[in-house]
Amino acid sequence: KGITPDDLQEQFELATKIKNRTSAANEAVIKIRNLRKQLNTYKDELKSSEFNKAITPLASKMAQIEEDLYQVKNQSGQDPLNFPIKLNNRLASLRRSLEDGDAKPTDGAYLVFKELSAELDGLLNDLEQTLQLHLPKVNSILKREGKTEIK
Repeated sequence: KGITPDDLQEQFELATKIKNRTSAANEAVIKIRNLRKQLNTYKDELKSSEFNKAITPLASKMAQIEEDLYQVKNQSGQDPLNFPIKLNNRLASLRRSLEDGDAKPTDGAYLVFKELSAELDGLLNDLEQTLQLHLPKVNSILKREGKTEIK
């Protein structure tokens, strides 16, 4: 009652923005896991102390970012009760609360979205800076060993 088509359009547009940000968080987790898999494969193949030394800060920082984006300790249905939710889940929860009914988004929903987006931007920037800082050294070792560079 009293909800206009413009209100519903605004609700849809904010929900879409939240979905896109949630996807960006999840894609970053997938990227981190793919990079970790590549690093671990080369770590097993090369068994080089130089390579291990080069990947340690990269792997450590990526793990930290992944843990800020996604609750990595969730293994069972009970675990979300035991471990705090992380950024991707907070975004999804915001979307779920927004879509719970038909109404214009509240100012609070926009504020929370802005805060979560800023947090996500910070983590995505950290990830890119980490890769720019550490991947060139890792890739130079791989190139010297005749291996394919990590992307």
